[in-house]
Amino acid sequence: MRFYPLNKIVSPFWQATLFLVLLPILELFLLLHLLGTWFTLLSMLLGGVIGTLIARKEGIRHWIELNQLLDRGESPTVPILNGMLVFLGVLLMILPGLVTCLFGLFLLFPLTRFLVVTHLVLQFDSYRLRTRKGNTPPPDIIDV
Repeated sequence: MRFYPLNKIVSPFWQATLFLVLLPILELFLLLHLLGTWFTLLSMLLGGVIGTLIARKEGIRHWIELNQLLDRGESPTVPILNGMLVFLGVLLMILPGLVTCLFGLFLLFPLTRFLVVTHLVLQFDSYRLRTRKGNTPPPDIIDV
């Protein structure tokens, strides 16, 4: 019996959709049964408010950094990745649940987000080097 990776069976879009739908339902069920209704509602409300405040501050900071890099003519890769991670962190903070709030906070704090961005940039660079190694065209030779 062979096991196929999930991405061969279900597209990444549907994987993300299932993750974003089923994880909050599971977390809400666990929180209601483990912690009670009022603590769950209070934690969801506080998580959303705190996430929104941090996201606003970080989003404005990265927007300014992006504009400064574009004005200087430099590559805006890092601010774009930071902006995407801030957006994902806010999305996770708004979703109900303890685990999603923790992941959201992990992505919203600058130090931990820096670690994720560094990892992503290294992964992109290694992928680019692996894929370009065999696909580079031969140099043009001009005989004089």
